[in-house]
Amino acid sequence: MMRWLVGKVVYRTTWLGFKIGRLAVRIVPHRWLFAISDGLASAGFALSRGFRLTSIANISAAMSDRFDGGMARDTARRSLRNFFRACIEMTIALESSQRQLRSEMPIAGREHLDAALAKGNGVIVLSAHLGNFFLVGTRLAIEGYPVHVLVSPPRDPQFAELMDAVRLQVWQRTIRARPRRAALKELHAVLRCNEIAMVVADEYRKGNGIPVPFFGGIVSARRGPATLALRTGAAIVPAFLVRRADDGLKLVIEPELELARAGKSKDEVRESTLLMTRWLERTVNAYPEQWNWTNIEWQIQSGPVSAAKQSKLQRLSH
Repeated sequence: MMRWLVGKVVYRTTWLGFKIGRLAVRIVPHRWLFAISDGLASAGFALSRGFRLTSIANISAAMSDRFDGGMARDTARRSLRNFFRACIEMTIALESSQRQLRSEMPIAGREHLDAALAKGNGVIVLSAHLGNFFLVGTRLAIEGYPVHVLVSPPRDPQFAELMDAVRLQVWQRTIRARPRRAALKELHAVLRCNEIAMVVADEYRKGNGIPVPFFGGIVSARRGPATLALRTGAAIVPAFLVRRADDGLKLVIEPELELARAGKSKDEVRESTLLMTRWLERTVNAYPEQWNWTNIEWQIQSGPVSAAKQSKLQRLSH
């Protein structure tokens, strides 16, 4: 009963938020909306102790050779600012034309995606919770690419349908990751048609994944993207919508990842997963303030956090 009630509250709140947001986009100057967003992000950072502690601890562990405690805290704060701005940009996109979005979000590296599609086996666009990950599929769809985005659906069916409808309004088609069998069937069909399946695969949770090195520690990475690519022959092309110094957005498409395809499936899945993790580490290194640092649960942490360091992190979080 309680879960049902919470689901309904979340649905109604999100629905109302989109309605208010779209109205605000029409009547309020966008620079004011971003100023409000930045203020809310600062308040959220101050109030969300769990986000602060987790982000600062993970940044400190991963970037110990580059960042001191103050820099780790500032990076965590800017990461939340980036997310709040991405939400505003998503709402603005709902009220924008394709021409407007095309002019505001230039593309670098489109030739890499075209070369991968020319092979005829479909493309898995590999992305991350970095920059504005909401609109990567939208920017590709504006260029005429058929894009299907794999998402983990909310448990509430009505809320899931709402989010699917919102994505469709910005030209993204949804593939729900559950039930798994149906998702795999849809993914295979998309790739057989030489279309694009977009996967955001940068959440490292404890479980039955593949242990891989990440920022000097060990994390458990999902094997799904590598398995799908090797079984279908699809290319894996990294892409992300990065925030520039002027807070504008730019879609960066990188060359196809060269997977080993010699028929040794288990070894190939492991090597391919490792290759994707190396790509993510390199990308996060370049844009640490734009990634969601709460996505890491270390199996073996880089530079284990001592009691003294934990105490320091506690002080920094306040």
